[in-house]
Amino acid sequence: MPKSSSLFILGLGNPGPKYIHTRHNVGYWVVDLLLQDYKTKFRRQIFSPYQSVRLSSSSHHLSVLRSKTFMNTTGSIIPSLARHNTVDPSQFVVVVDNMDLPPGQCRLRKGGSHAGHNGLKSLMAAFGEQDFLRLYIGVGRPERGVSVVDHVLGVPNASDTQKIQMTCRKAADALCSLAEEPFDRVAESLNRRGA
Repeated sequence: MPKSSSLFILGLGNPGPKYIHTRHNVGYWVVDLLLQDYKTKFRRQIFSPYQSVRLSSSSHHLSVLRSKTFMNTTGSIIPSLARHNTVDPSQFVVVVDNMDLPPGQCRLRKGGSHAGHNGLKSLMAAFGEQDFLRLYIGVGRPERGVSVVDHVLGVPNASDTQKIQMTCRKAADALCSLAEEPFDRVAESLNRRGA
């Protein structure tokens, strides 16, 4: 696990008010919780394809990022990010929605395929590898007759929203722990509680 000073948290989603409450934006939800916890906001970065802020406490530091591009082109932020930082995929935790997990569940994993997720696919192409951490937030499968696109770009019902928000809270707490504790310990605790 990288030192806390070089840990990047990247929340995936789509920009704009149209998408704020959609399933595809749960990566943004987790990042927003971190900013609320630290009582801060993203710095105004007009010409940058991403927003960023450094979160610090007495015990850890995190660089929190949110892409300003659409999900399918998330990887396009990496060249810009690399101009100001040493970009090592193993130092990234990507927070992303996952349809294979029901609302209320989450998983912290190292590496893996993109499993058809266009945000992950774009990042893997930009990094040239897949060895980065993924924090998956469950959003469930589409109901019969609903397309995958309509599902992830849809707003969950009240019950699912509550479950997802509770999971996002656990995920945000786990990210802070990840800056201080070994990956295996954080993953085991989160994955057990997220089951």
